[in-house]
Amino acid sequence: MKKTLLLCVMMLVFATKAWSEEKIDPADFICAELVALPTTTGEPSLFEALQIDGYVSAARNNNVADPQIMAPLLEQVYMACQANPTEKVLTFWRSGQEMFTIAEDGPWKADKTTCGDYAVNEEDGSGFLIWLDGYNRQKNGLTASVLENDASLNAFLAKCKKEPQSLMLDVMKESVK
Repeated sequence: MKKTLLLCVMMLVFATKAWSEEKIDPADFICAELVALPTTTGEPSLFEALQIDGYVSAARNNNVADPQIMAPLLEQVYMACQANPTEKVLTFWRSGQEMFTIAEDGPWKADKTTCGDYAVNEEDGSGFLIWLDGYNRQKNGLTASVLENDASLNAFLAKCKKEPQSLMLDVMKESVK
């Protein structure tokens, strides 16, 4: 299942032109929007799920991105959203996330992952980048996103490449002031 999740995330990363169309405001994203998203696999969109999970994780002071919970959590939230289209997705995501054990360690941590760590494993880190964008937006009270468009994403990645010792979160925060 982890390989399937990573494959889906990789597909999203290479489709950066579509990111600007998919960027959401996690605080205002309602269930009807989640359910209405087009899918190629018949499953709910992982891109939005990663952003929302990062956003909720920041609110809960959870610094670890945990890909193991994404598929079951997304499925649970998607089903709840089908029955409650006017509710905010965050409502169901928060309660759903509480049902899972919060990972205390993992390779992708908001407060520990450097740009150099990302550069070593961009393929696996692409999902973390999406998650971290949601995390950054919640943690720093931002509506702006490094995934706003190709230019903002490329500027962030270029800055990160030049500062391999810097935390990705710090570079991201500076990139979207």
